Amino acid sequence: MAAYLHYLKIEKFRGIRSLRWHPSAGVNVILGGGNVGKSTLLESIALLLSPTNSYTLADADYWSRDVEAEFLIEAVISLPGESAINQQGAMAWPWEWDGRNAVLPEVAGDTEQAPRPAVYKIRVRGTAELELAYEIVQPDGNCASLSVALRRSIGVVRLSGDDRSDRDLRLVYGAGLDRLLADRGLRARLGREIAADQIEQHLDQPAREKLDALDLLFGRRALPTELGLAFVGNAGVSVNALVGLTSDKNGVALPLISWGSGTRRLAALAIADSLQDGHPITVVDELERGLEPYRQRQLMKTLIEGAGQAFVTTHSATVVSASEPASLWYIDSAGSIGNLPKSKIARHQSVDPEAFLSRLTIVAEGATEVGFLAALLDRYVPDWSDHGIYISDATGNDNVLNLLEALSTGGLKFAGFADFEGRFDGRWRVLRDRIGHLLFQWERGCLEENIIPLIPHARIFRFIEDPAAEKTTMRLRTLADRLGIESVDFDVISDRSDEELMALIVAAATGQIPEHLVDAEKTVKNPYKGHSSVWFKSVVGGRELAEKVHELGIWPLLQARMVPFLNAIRASVGLEPLPEVEQ
Repeated sequence: MAAYLHYLKIEKFRGIRSLRWHPSAGVNVILGGGNVGKSTLLESIALLLSPTNSYTLADADYWSRDVEAEFLIEAVISLPGESAINQQGAMAWPWEWDGRNAVLPEVAGDTEQAPRPAVYKIRVRGTAELELAYEIVQPDGNCASLSVALRRSIGVVRLSGDDRSDRDLRLVYGAGLDRLLADRGLRARLGREIAADQIEQHLDQPAREKLDALDLLFGRRALPTELGLAFVGNAGVSVNALVGLTSDKNGVALPLISWGSGTRRLAALAIADSLQDGHPITVVDELERGLEPYRQRQLMKTLIEGAGQAFVTTHSATVVSASEPASLWYIDSAGSIGNLPKSKIARHQSVDPEAFLSRLTIVAEGATEVGFLAALLDRYVPDWSDHGIYISDATGNDNVLNLLEALSTGGLKFAGFADFEGRFDGRWRVLRDRIGHLLFQWERGCLEENIIPLIPHARIFRFIEDPAAEKTTMRLRTLADRLGIESVDFDVISDRSDEELMALIVAAATGQIPEHLVDAEKTVKNPYKGHSSVWFKSVVGGRELAEKVHELGIWPLLQARMVPFLNAIRASVGLEPLPEVEQ
């Protein structure tokens, strides 16, 4: 049986003010934009289960650097039978897990239901004195000490985003190699052997003479004499820490800490797999660090196939794509964490994993909307991509709804830009209640159907014109085909009422099939579907449409509807609302 965190609570630790989380039993992949607390979440787990007491607190470990307010990291955990829980100085009494919370144990005979799993409530507090207090919370409300021995027996393995994971390759107290060998007498034996080695015998003659002269000076000043040289340690540096794993390379024994970054991380994980029968709790920050894509997939496979619980952060699309069997979680810019349901994100996870790696993702209906939004954000949210905003193509109205439902379930901040197709009104209403102005949906129809009718009559030809001067004639041809005429002269095509002309342009721009051809052969009606490709059905076309909205004076007619959406996006990344002059 492996140790398993059922529940985690964090209060006022670093940048996390308050967080509640029920992680999954297997691999938990934590996604989100920059500076939202992903690494802090992993570091809280590593600190709670730290196999040593050597961590030194700083005021930056406290929320808003308010040391007086203290911080708390608390977890409900199942422990393997071979753990040191029963070797504590004071008896540690278990709670029971009801599926969501740790509850008081039921008295035998009170219920005929199957017994509930026994769990323990453990915590670490950062006190106002900048000290760590490790405790086991008893069912009666009292606390017992959470010993180093118990934390070591749980077997947390940490691969951090920096080089500190190299400690697992050396005999540092509490590190992976030290816990794996578990030779308590090695320190004393090694210390005696190293201390007995008279290094001064290896000095050249001038150096030995200087050491002898120093010995005489010590004697004259009543200081210790018979000086020599040996390997020594102190409270900060252990002699044993100089001992580490080596591996043969072309006949030379090279320390593993001198190999590549990726190799060192994989080696540390291999040591971890040998601990606790291969079932430690593993914490991997920035899994992709130092690893090529094929090794990222290899490491994810190793974690997924392992029996232990794992917590992973990543900025790699490769890792996200390889995480299909894992549980995906997203931390948004407000510090909320929520699960991403596999059934609703599977397509995006494989096709557009970057959607889950941004600070704020806008899920757009299609390519036209992607380009349209990009052009709007260029104007009203300058440097939007630098703020961690990403626009994802959902390729359809149903996909927008499914993805936003999945992402908003845990109260996460995602935005959406969608058509109105008159379906699933109830689901859209619930979604709108959840994310407010971050969801933009037309009251009817699609982007082109809402913009084209607003074009002033005198500017219709300018609207049709292709800025690149490549598609203007083709666009006129799509209109002529729908009118059943040969001429592509604009004067001929526009010789009809504004209402009829606008409907004609909308039909061509959206690829609508004429009513009298709905039942025709595909070879007859498919060319009409293709008309949209020479208009705005592309990212470039969407940008063109947004630019023309401003060039042709249409924007004032859209402002009241779209500015709340733009302001919601700005607020999500910490920007002020648009100035009134731009609204």
